[in-house]
Amino acid sequence: MGSSTEGSSLATPTVGESKVACRGGGCVEFGATVFTVTEGYEMAEVLEGGALRVLGSESFFDASTCTRKHFVDVPGKTEAMLLLMSVLEEHRRIVGIQRLF
Repeated sequence: MGSSTEGSSLATPTVGESKVACRGGGCVEFGATVFTVTEGYEMAEVLEGGALRVLGSESFFDASTCTRKHFVDVPGKTEAMLLLMSVLEEHRRIVGIQRLF
């Protein structure tokens, strides 16, 4: 299973997740994939060279954590993953990723 940073500070990555510097800041690495939030508040994978691939997602606002939760399907080399990503919208920053399947 993946890791979750629910309730942790933005500066403290957990096992399987680390913050990386990328165009505009605010990227998160999960496994071998780097994710960010676009200016349009969409979830995106950061590709080689800095290009973004927008990922389809369903989302809802979680008032208890003041985050928007995105269910994101991510294709993998051997299998697809379903991730639950938590985003602080006012900062356009991913604050947690949990692998569901």
